[in-house]
This record gives sequence, structure tokens and C-alpha cells, in this order.
Amino acid sequence: MKAEEVLADLYAKTVDSNKFGIDVADGKVKDITEIGIFDCWETKSWAMKLCVDSILTILKVDQIIMSKPSGGPNFESQAAKRPDGY
Repeated sequence: MKAEEVLADLYAKTVDSNKFGIDVADGKVKDITEIGIFDCWETKSWAMKLCVDSILTILKVDQIIMSKPSGGPNFESQAAKRPDGY
């Protein structure tokens, strides 16, 4: 299945009607009412909302982790050990 050919065929057929879709079983553009494939927009919309929500949660957790001090060496105690005092 070549993406360029399938998309070109889909664009050509959707000029007349928006009842066409890609059948992934054979890679052909077909009339969805004839083969009985119906996607619910509400399902796709909620899938996108939940996906974005998951990504934002991951980014928030990453921001919290990156902003927390790492607990590395204590610089004040090391300054006392250096001969120059810095």
C-alpha cells in the first residue's frame, strides 16, 4: 500500500462525496456506506482529549521532577574543606 496513491485516490473521490474511506485490509478507497464501516466522531474526539490529557500529565510530572533539588553534595560543607575558602 503506497500512501501517495491511496491519498491521491481518496482526495479524488471525496470531491464528489465525503462517504469514502480507506479499507486497511486491502488498501483500497471504498464507499463506507456500501461496506458498512461507520466511525463515531464522539469516540475519536474523546480519544484525542484523553490522549492530550495523558501527555499533559506526563509533562507536569516531568516538570515537578526536574524542578526538585537533586540532593547532590552540600556546597557549604565543601567550601570549608577547600584551602581557598570558595
